[in-house]
Amino acid sequence: MDNFFPPLVGTLPLFVEPVSTVIRVIDTETAGQPRPEDDAVIEIGSVDLDLATGRIFNPMQTLVDPGGIEISPHARKIHRISDEMLLNAPPFKDAAAPFIEAAESFAAQRASFDRSRLRFSGRWLCTYKLALRAFPNVRSHGLQSLVKNVPLDLSHVSPLMKNLHPHRALYDALCTAVLLARIADVLMPACYDVQDFIERSSRVSDEPALLAKLRFGKYKGIALCDVPMDYLEWLTGQPNMDADVVFTAHHHLRRRRREMLERMARGPVTAPLGA
Repeated sequence: MDNFFPPLVGTLPLFVEPVSTVIRVIDTETAGQPRPEDDAVIEIGSVDLDLATGRIFNPMQTLVDPGGIEISPHARKIHRISDEMLLNAPPFKDAAAPFIEAAESFAAQRASFDRSRLRFSGRWLCTYKLALRAFPNVRSHGLQSLVKNVPLDLSHVSPLMKNLHPHRALYDALCTAVLLARIADVLMPACYDVQDFIERSSRVSDEPALLAKLRFGKYKGIALCDVPMDYLEWLTGQPNMDADVVFTAHHHLRRRRREMLERMARGPVTAPLGA
C-alpha cells in the first residue's frame, strides 16, 4: 500500500499544531457553466466526518441565488433544481457563511471543482484521487459507481437522504462522507495516526490523479501497472499529454526501475546443491 499511499518525505518540525480530525465533507450544485468565473453555485450541502471515530454529523444544506447566471439545460437535467425552488434563496455570501464556520479542512469528490466554485481557504481532500489509491481495481471512480461497486453501506445515513436523490448537494455530501470513511479504513493502517493520514491525503489531493487504467490507445482498459515500460516512456514524452496520465506513467516507471535495482542487488538466484 505504501506504493500507492507513500509516507511524507522530510523532517518533521519539533512543535506541530495538531490538526483537527473533523473534516467538513461538502458538495455543490451549480449553474453548469464550464468556466468557474462564469458559473454560479445554486446549492451547497455538507456533513462533518470525524476520522478518529467515523462519526458523521452536523448536516447542512441550502439553496443559493445564482445572481442572474443562467442554469444550463444539462445541469438542470442532472440536479433537477428549478427556478421556482431558487426563489428567495440567499445570495452566495450569506449562504456560504455557515459552511466556513469552524471548518479547518474540507473534502469533496473531484475537489478541484467544488474548491474553484466555493473558494474556501483551508486544506482540501479529494476523495476521487484518494479512491484511486484505495480502490484501484474498481471499474469507475465516479461517486455513484463507488457507492455501487466498492460497495458503500449508506444505511446509517439514509434517514438524512429522505426526499433527496443523487446530484443533490446534501445527498452527494453524505455519500462522499461514507466514501471518505471507507477510504480511511483502507489507507489508515499504513499511517502513523489520523494526522499522518490527513497529511498524506492532502499531498495526494494536491497532486495529479494516479490513474488505475489507460483510457485510450493500444492499451486502453489495461491496468497501468501492466503497461509495457517502453509505452509508459513514450507517454511521458508526448506534448500536451494529460497531466494525470504523465504523472501515473512516471509513478510506474519509478516503481519498476526500483524493483529492477532491488533484484540486481540481490544477485542471481542459484539452485541448492543436489537439487
